[in-house]
Amino acid sequence: MPHLDSIKACAESAAACTNCAEMAGQEGCSKKCRANAALASCTAQLLSIDAPQLDSMIELTMNSAQTCADHCGKHSADHCKACADSARRLSVALRNYKEQASS
Repeated sequence: MPHLDSIKACAESAAACTNCAEMAGQEGCSKKCRANAALASCTAQLLSIDAPQLDSMIELTMNSAQTCADHCGKHSADHCKACADSARRLSVALRNYKEQASS
């Protein structure tokens, strides 16, 4: 099932981004990371039930993940690096899911 990899990527990104938001100091990551964590978590839930809103949610989550990765990727803190890496993996996993679902 291709969606299991995407669900896992969502869960990992939600955890890493939540951690980053909680540890954020001067980096200013809190809002972007919390938003991405919430979207990733919701997307995982929608993937699990193959919801009709999934296409729209995947697009929104991919954009959020890229924004989060771009922002946190500029910072040297370990929590920012982990967040950026997981957000990038999430974006790739969702892109792969979309490609597999449309073929």
